[in-house]
Amino acid sequence: MCHRYNIKASVDDVVKFLSPFQVSLPPDLLPSKDYYPLYDVLVLRMTDDEQWTVEPRSWGFLPKAWKPSDRTRTSKAFQRGKINARSETVHSTWPWRFAFPSQRCVMLASSFYEPSIHGGDTRYEVPGHSVFAIAGLWDEYEGDDGKGNEQSVSSCVMLTTDANPLVASTRKGRMRQPVLLTDPEAIQRYCSLEVREHDHVSDLFTPWPDAQMTCEEPAAQKGLFEQ
Repeated sequence: MCHRYNIKASVDDVVKFLSPFQVSLPPDLLPSKDYYPLYDVLVLRMTDDEQWTVEPRSWGFLPKAWKPSDRTRTSKAFQRGKINARSETVHSTWPWRFAFPSQRCVMLASSFYEPSIHGGDTRYEVPGHSVFAIAGLWDEYEGDDGKGNEQSVSSCVMLTTDANPLVASTRKGRMRQPVLLTDPEAIQRYCSLEVREHDHVSDLFTPWPDAQMTCEEPAAQKGLFEQ
């Protein structure tokens, strides 16, 4: 599963990427850093009145219907296990299926990481795209955090698809990678509130072509292999 990604692009590049959506980007919403589960990440979505918005959301899905249980006693524990959702079944499995029809979003990124077959994490980038989108879902939770405290959580999850040949040959574990989107029309269609059926957007869930992606092994491991 993808457990780390980043935004290293300049503010100007992010503003340019967002320009087709006519949405403003407050500077304090763009920290240049790596993102991990439970971090606030940058999300683009449509509001109920069909206006675009960019906002921070906690990475790790927490549905509005969540309740503490013996298996996941706290909301944070639940979120840590819900950072990726399979694009093939996201419309039909809990806890994603209630959010899929009208709560789709994208997470802004510059690169993503997967566990390397050589140890550490391999970084994957898309040349020519200093910013791209990762398909996701969002939800809002209000209630007990599992410790007796009331909380409000704005959360999200990223969608994954089969690994392309490049990712499959360099990563260990599950042969998956995030669903990447770069075309504004594709992002518009994926996030559209008028589109509710999985079949109408499932063509967007194909793996990003390996010929249009580069990877870099962890620096320490890379040095060892070159000796």
